[in-house]
Amino acid sequence: MRRSRVVLSVLLALLAGCAGPPEPIPVDPVAYTASVEAWYARRLAQLRAPDSWLSLIGLDWLEQGATTIGAAPDNGIVLPTGKAPDHVGRIVVSHDSVRFVADSGVTVTRGVDSTLALPAGSPAIPPDVSKDPVVTQADLSRNLGPGKSVVVRLGSLNWMAIRRGDRVALRVRDDSSQEYQVFPGIERYPVSTDWRVTARWVPHRKKVAVANEVGMVTEEESPARLEFWIGGLKHTLDVVGPPEAGRYMLVFGDATNGKETYGGGRFLWIDAPDVRGRVVLDFNLAYNPPCAWTPYATCPLPTRGDRLDIAVEAGEKAPRH
Repeated sequence: MRRSRVVLSVLLALLAGCAGPPEPIPVDPVAYTASVEAWYARRLAQLRAPDSWLSLIGLDWLEQGATTIGAAPDNGIVLPTGKAPDHVGRIVVSHDSVRFVADSGVTVTRGVDSTLALPAGSPAIPPDVSKDPVVTQADLSRNLGPGKSVVVRLGSLNWMAIRRGDRVALRVRDDSSQEYQVFPGIERYPVSTDWRVTARWVPHRKKVAVANEVGMVTEEESPARLEFWIGGLKHTLDVVGPPEAGRYMLVFGDATNGKETYGGGRFLWIDAPDVRGRVVLDFNLAYNPPCAWTPYATCPLPTRGDRLDIAVEAGEKAPRH
C-alpha cells in the first residue's frame, strides 16, 4: 500500500507539471485600464512628494566609532554647502547601536520616516513634522516596526540609518534636491490586458542567493514558483522572501533590460494565491526599482530563477537622464 501511494503521488506530480495554463482570472478591460492609469498617477505623485527616492543625495557606509557630519570638507560625511553648518555633529556606531549627537548650538529635530517603505502606487502623504521635537541626540537604530525609521531633520536635509547584513550606512536626503526639478516623469509601455497574466502557484521550498546593487549577497527562502504561459510558451518565476501584508514582491529580469527598461530588472507585486492556486501577474504594473532613479539605493537584483528570456513590453521603461 505504501508503495502504491508513493507511485500515485509521483504520477499526480507529473500530471501537475504537464498541466496547461490555469483558467484566467477575468477582468473588465475598461475598468482595468482606468485602474492602471490611476495607479500610475499615484506613482508619479509619490515620486514628486517630499522625502521620495528622488530626494536621496548620499549613502555613506559607517565604521565602528564616530563619523563627523557637516558642510565642511573635513567631515566624514559632507553635506551640501549652504544647507547645513560646517559641523553638525557626529554619527556614533557601537556594535548594533547607531546614534546621532549634535554639536553645541546646532538645532535638529527627530521624527519618524516611513515614506521610502511605501509600496509603489501608494497615495503620496507629505511628512508631518509639526510635532517633531528638537533634540541634541537621537537613537537612529531604534526599532519602530516594519518600514519605519528614526529620522533627523535639519532644514531641507534629513538622514537615517539603514542596515544591510552586518553593515550600517547613513542615508541622506534633501527635499530641495535638483532631481525634483529635472524629473521627466515615467515613460512606459501602453496598457494591454495581454500582459495581465494568470499564473499557477506551485509550492516548493528552497533557498536562493539574492544579490543587490552594492555587491552584497544574502540567502532567502523561496516558498513557490509561478508557472504561466505567454505566446503559447511556458515560463516560470521564483517567489522569493516572506509576504508583506499578504503580498509578495517579485524582482524579475527580461530581454528588455538594458535596452528599453532598467538594466537591473523591475519590481512587481503579487497577491497571495486564491483558493485554486492562481495568481495574477500584472506586468502593466512592473516598475523601476529605486536604483533606477538614484545611485544611493541598495536594490535587490533578479535571482537566477527570476530572469525571463522573453521581452516583457509592459510597465515602466528606463528613466531618461
